[in-house]
Amino acid sequence: MRAPDACGCSSPTKFKRAYTCLETKGEQMKTFFFLLTIIMIAVPFAHAADPSDDSLILYFSFDEIDGDMVTDHSQYGNDGTIAGAPELVAGKFGNALKLNGESDWIEVPHADILTVDTSVTVMAWINAGRHMGPNEQRWQGILSKGNSPRSYSFYTESPSECLHLSAGGGSVCTGKIALNEWQHVAAQVDDGTHRYWLNGENVGEFGGKGALPGAADTSSVFVGKTPENNREFLGLLDEVRIWNRALNEEEIQAEMNSAATPVEPLGKLSTTWATLKSKR
Repeated sequence: MRAPDACGCSSPTKFKRAYTCLETKGEQMKTFFFLLTIIMIAVPFAHAADPSDDSLILYFSFDEIDGDMVTDHSQYGNDGTIAGAPELVAGKFGNALKLNGESDWIEVPHADILTVDTSVTVMAWINAGRHMGPNEQRWQGILSKGNSPRSYSFYTESPSECLHLSAGGGSVCTGKIALNEWQHVAAQVDDGTHRYWLNGENVGEFGGKGALPGAADTSSVFVGKTPENNREFLGLLDEVRIWNRALNEEEIQAEMNSAATPVEPLGKLSTTWATLKSKR
């Protein structure tokens, strides 16, 4: 029996058979590299939390702004109204909102879905110009809902230069927020326990906090300030998200590394999936 030639085929020495063998091998290699490319593209998003998850109650990508309205890409349509004149600039993913630290913020009217009873997770990409608020106020607000009762107030803080969460009691993380560079920040309340993450790393856990107010809090959600009106955020905000449950660490890290896929609000006849934003 004739031994296989170099391309792995037991073909005669005729040039036509040899060419056909090499051509087949080439097509196999093309298929292999095509499938490898698909896998490499898909892997970064494989573990991202499903944005159609009912527990994702607010998601601002800042890629779609219509006049003074910011589109909520959760399925609940909690669109926000812009105050002031923030700038739309290049962000961590797509666009970001640049706030002046004095008169720029977003307000989202209360809706029942924004109520948090026992658990909540908040997160954002921030590029902060300072740790404190205007006029040397101790805190500057990333996002907040309520003030006596308070569902959550998520700040950067001075002098700790870290994150502060006030929800059923206050706590401060153990890390340090770098200024003028992108940082991913996340915090959660889970049955009276506060947890913090900075760039995907856990930077604090504090138990024994009080209960969340639930339906007693009917105030607006603010992004870029808190209800006290003197804690406005200076810098860039991107990928602001709120869940009414406690995400696990793997989910938080996945959300940090990818932009979620927006969905159409509930009540529409169909759901349209948008293209994932390019990672910068």
